[in-house]
Amino acid sequence: MFILNFVRDKLAYLIPVAIILGLINGMFHPMEYSRVICVSALFLMILPIFVNLEILNGLKEIRKSLKAIYLSSFVNFIVYPLIAYIIGYFFLQDQKAVWFGLVMLSLVPTSGMTIGWTYRTKGNITTSMAIISLSTIFACVFLPFAIPLITKSILGENYSEVSRLVILEKLFFIIIIPAILGFIIRKLIIKFGGDEKFEKVKPLNSSISALGVLVVTFLIMSLEATQSLTSNPQIFLVISIPTVIFYISILFLSHFLGNKFLDRENSKAFFFSTAARYHVITLGVVLGTFQESEFLGLITATIALGLAIQIPALAFYAKYLMSKQNYMGA
Repeated sequence: MFILNFVRDKLAYLIPVAIILGLINGMFHPMEYSRVICVSALFLMILPIFVNLEILNGLKEIRKSLKAIYLSSFVNFIVYPLIAYIIGYFFLQDQKAVWFGLVMLSLVPTSGMTIGWTYRTKGNITTSMAIISLSTIFACVFLPFAIPLITKSILGENYSEVSRLVILEKLFFIIIIPAILGFIIRKLIIKFGGDEKFEKVKPLNSSISALGVLVVTFLIMSLEATQSLTSNPQIFLVISIPTVIFYISILFLSHFLGNKFLDRENSKAFFFSTAARYHVITLGVVLGTFQESEFLGLITATIALGLAIQIPALAFYAKYLMSKQNYMGA
């Protein structure tokens, strides 16, 4: 239990460690892509979050948060992917795989930690739940149409036949099934242990999911497809600069738009539901759809680096909000 809580609390520092250890492991024991291993690790990361996430209750609260939902849907599925595409256009014309990875990590909004950050900063949990629930459902509709278009635009005609059915299959395994199982597990916990038991289990689920993040990061960096990074370390600089620019852009916009158009509690829910991207779902789609691609290593490395940037950035912002509350006596 102590180890799981330590992983959850120090995840921002442990992800770079997992990246480095994964690359070292891959140098000596490079792994071929294993669907069983990767899907199992993704389940370890995703399922506990869906146990905590009450999607049906979130959908019931949509009418109470329409302004925040309209604004978040616009920036999540239009503005932020467009920003990622434009950044890649200007900085990554010679690194198409990194450009594609950057756009991919921009496509799926929120993360497993969104509700936790909203709760800690005294944001509107109802709004957060509504945005996450609707965004999760919308992503299942949006991605099968968006990914083939983006793939063809960036990677070229050779990748123009990316199947929408394949993408739907991956989304079924990494969203639909975990959502159904999470719903069943949550109902069983409440039925046999009551609401108090469920509230006690919630932090444990977050900790297990955080451990899953580390496992998946380590496995990705250990893949044979990723080992080109060790022989070309300057590629990390190529990946880092546009990814940092992307996160600076969306962090600023989420802060500005939330404070401009929403009240204080809703602006916090809006910020964490838009500035965070759901790398886990993105990785699941990429690993399943592009597992035989020569670009897999660079794409997954870009997404993993985005995760390494996102967690400390949002943790820092959460600490800023909490310190501001303490100062104001809120």
